[in-house]
Amino acid sequence: MKKKKRGASAIVDSALSLHDDVAALRKNFKKLTADHKQLQERVQDIEIHLNLLTRLLTTLCIEKFGMRVGVLKRIIKRIEKEAIRDSQILHLESLYNLSPEGGEDEGEDEEDDTEPPAIADDPWEDIS
Repeated sequence: MKKKKRGASAIVDSALSLHDDVAALRKNFKKLTADHKQLQERVQDIEIHLNLLTRLLTTLCIEKFGMRVGVLKRIIKRIEKEAIRDSQILHLESLYNLSPEGGEDEGEDEEDDTEPPAIADDPWEDIS
């Protein structure tokens, strides 16, 4: 009789433990969905602000600075290409830093305070 009671109490204990685990998971899930909703709202707010800033900058360039639309489009395309190139370079640098045989250790990084040399065909020289 005592073995049945011990077995039954073990089953009840494991069922209660399982119930507690499920309740904790449910609580975490609710928290994650709330966090996800907040992040979506923040992204939407950022998109709205970015759209407004883009419109403002476009209006300033065309109406106040007297730029033609074609010139503005060419500048935007050039900036997009440069941004893609820069992001690809940063990605490659991060991959190089992650590789175990990749040169320097993290503790031995020394910051170089000198400015990079001027590029001979710098597109910013055409703008200013």
